[in-house]
Amino acid sequence: MEQRVKGDDAHASRRRGCMLALAIGDALGAPVEFLSRRQILSRFGSQGVSELEPWGSQPAGAYTDDTQMSVATARGILDWCETTGWSPGSAGPADRDALALAIWSRYAEWARSPECPLGRPGMKCLGSIASGVPLALSDLVDGRGKGCGGVMRVAPLGLAGLGEAAFEAGARVATLTHRHPTSDASSGFLAALVRWLVDGESLTGAVDAAREQLVAWDGHEETLDAVDAAVRLAGGGMDDYPAMGRIGHVGHETEDGHGKGWVAEEALGIALFCALRHQGDVAAALRAAANISGDSDSTASITGAILGATLGDMAIPARWVAAVQNRELLVDLADRLGEPAATAGDA
Repeated sequence: MEQRVKGDDAHASRRRGCMLALAIGDALGAPVEFLSRRQILSRFGSQGVSELEPWGSQPAGAYTDDTQMSVATARGILDWCETTGWSPGSAGPADRDALALAIWSRYAEWARSPECPLGRPGMKCLGSIASGVPLALSDLVDGRGKGCGGVMRVAPLGLAGLGEAAFEAGARVATLTHRHPTSDASSGFLAALVRWLVDGESLTGAVDAAREQLVAWDGHEETLDAVDAAVRLAGGGMDDYPAMGRIGHVGHETEDGHGKGWVAEEALGIALFCALRHQGDVAAALRAAANISGDSDSTASITGAILGATLGDMAIPARWVAAVQNRELLVDLADRLGEPAATAGDA
């Protein structure tokens, strides 16, 4: 893997860690996404899926729409920086509307690409993009719009030096396809959390900082409940799997059920729990997040984004980095997001 470093070594490592680990988590969870926990344990043994495995027609290490759309988010950020000349330290505030529209253009490009169907994209994302009309925070709330398809793709916004604006940027980018305050709030929280982590804050400190912005956001209540439950349960004595079943109030996590994590606040809460519970061990955190009955690739991908941004790329098992799809692209995007004005353009 290319070892080019741009800017501060620690910041570069955390940015790379975020992009690589989110893709690895996605690839780890992809083979078991639609399986119940009982089916996972039957197929992969008592520890569940523990290494990257082939899925569908894809080889081990291939990722799904979660990472495909995260890559599109990163490319859209770079397009926006190139067009506007904005970079960290620019005199004026970031134009978040223009940023969202630049990312929307990349989502539309992705939806037309041959890559898109290989990632098993969600119908909500595809339907919204096919409409040709990006949704905005001022649009009417869609009662079906709080799926995790928004929060799963916004982590790159935390890598671009947006500062306090990362929260609102995450919310705006999620709402392009998912117009629901819980999706907005969960996505804003994740973007802000990654921002603090990349800047060198501890995981607990970053959670506290992102939570401050969360409680000021209209419609934050369901997300706040999931975040606080994740923090409380991660510090308790309950085993991982039953603890994750107590996060959120939509899905029902049982060994034979449809599971949790299909909606934004549950995917975020489960990922945050796994990152906090296993905050020194990327592999253990990703395995915990993947081996659920619910949306395994999304929960593990978000876990990877959080813990990769916390620990950096050197904390990720080298065999997983070597095997993950498009690792050079992921590293390149992470590096370019660190100095967007100087390095903007397509990958």
